[in-house]
Amino acid sequence: MDVGMAENLDVTGEWVEVAEEGSDGVIVFYRQGPDIPPSRGGRRQLHLRYQGEAGAEAPGPTDRSESSGAGGWFRDGKTLHIRVPGWEGDYEIEDVQNTRLILRKR
Repeated sequence: MDVGMAENLDVTGEWVEVAEEGSDGVIVFYRQGPDIPPSRGGRRQLHLRYQGEAGAEAPGPTDRSESSGAGGWFRDGKTLHIRVPGWEGDYEIEDVQNTRLILRKR
């Protein structure tokens, strides 16, 4: 994807990690919706809301999603800075589309 184009696309939304599509240091998300296949152990979710608010969910003891905390986020070009329990850190945006987001942990 064109770097300039990726910088203009919106990353806000309800994102669900599809771990089986990720690899060493690469995290693949899809916007929350019916097309995400089920996972045996459940799926982690990352919520990037407008105005820098963020939240996360992770599978609990019964595989139901439970809040894993709240925090914030901001974007600096192709870098996404996340401050949410379980997701703290800086990520390079490798690709962003309307329904998919790919990040690489820095």
